[in-house]
Amino acid sequence: MRSYWIDAKGAWRLSLGGRLLPLLVVLSQVLASGPVAAREDQAAPVKVARAVMAPVREELPLTGSVTARRLSRISPEVEGLVAVVRVDEGDEVRQGEVLLELDRAIADLEYASAQARVKEAQAQAAEAARQRDEAAELVEKKHIASTRYEAARAAAEVSAAALERLQAELRRQAELLRRRAVRAPFAGVIAKKMVEEGEWVKTDANLFELAEVRRLRIIVPVPQFYFNEVRVGGAARVAFDAYPGRSFPAQVSMKVPLSNEAARTFPARIELENEAGLFAPGMSARVVFQLSDPADQLALLLPQDAIVRRADGSQVVWVVRGEAGRLRAQPVEVQTGRASRQNIEIIAGAVRAGDRVVARGNEILRPGQLVEIKEELPVNLPLSGLEVAGAGDERASAASN
Repeated sequence: MRSYWIDAKGAWRLSLGGRLLPLLVVLSQVLASGPVAAREDQAAPVKVARAVMAPVREELPLTGSVTARRLSRISPEVEGLVAVVRVDEGDEVRQGEVLLELDRAIADLEYASAQARVKEAQAQAAEAARQRDEAAELVEKKHIASTRYEAARAAAEVSAAALERLQAELRRQAELLRRRAVRAPFAGVIAKKMVEEGEWVKTDANLFELAEVRRLRIIVPVPQFYFNEVRVGGAARVAFDAYPGRSFPAQVSMKVPLSNEAARTFPARIELENEAGLFAPGMSARVVFQLSDPADQLALLLPQDAIVRRADGSQVVWVVRGEAGRLRAQPVEVQTGRASRQNIEIIAGAVRAGDRVVARGNEILRPGQLVEIKEELPVNLPLSGLEVAGAGDERASAASN
């Protein structure tokens, strides 16, 4: 028979067949033999990833800026009074589209005057040619002296030359008239408008700033240590804060062998197609350059989160082995090599391609502990479409001790 009571000091006690035990001692024994012991056989939930054989791509992450491929400050070709401004900041324009018109009243009058002078010269040239031809007939019949024919021929040539001069002046006036309309030299977006109607502008005035936006450039300052590693034509990936979770393939188009002396960096250029209008000059870009050759040899890769670093400097991974329902995690000491994205190369250790390795939940595991696989995580491979040795491939493995 058990009973509970309070002694003279106010402590709870338990009576078991005449034996008096402090209640706290009893409770501690009960807890020690109950839930704690049960937890010894409880499977720890983990997430795993399979070791794979894939190329190790050495990559260089840097930050760059998006710039316009062409940026033009547009000035007028002739001076004059601004009559009409047809565009505003932010407008997208086509090549050859009229942006601004200067007043053309005086220019129209000058063009009309040039036209009239040409008509007059044409009439004079026609009359001079007629007199020359008439003199040629008369001199042939010996009705006039040859000197009169020569005079008529010279007069016709002078009239023809005068006509050519006035026709050239007419073309000049037509060109000046055409230049009173300021047109876009290429397709783009009006970045700045620096003129209003009613202003008198000269040929050295900046009217608009036009930026080409369908084809952009990313300028990336490359540290001098990596200047020879970044190759023209080399692959790269570009990410933008405006599009989280997305990356865009790119290629290095140019390296400029002229450094910024203060920062000791060299600009690398990446051409960026922008037909969809996703990007804009001034955006920041995160660029990852691929430094190694795509034909690099395969290496055994694991997620970096699978590596557990101990206090003594050693590194282990927890390999899951066993049958369904009785899976256990065992620590395996490894040596690591190059990093590639979120992966790490295993250069030594008893880990084979296809082994399941704990990538989440490996912080408090014990050797031989039961585990329950909640999820198998994919390995972030360098490129899609590569032949990867993975689960079930026993041909490739890390160097075993």
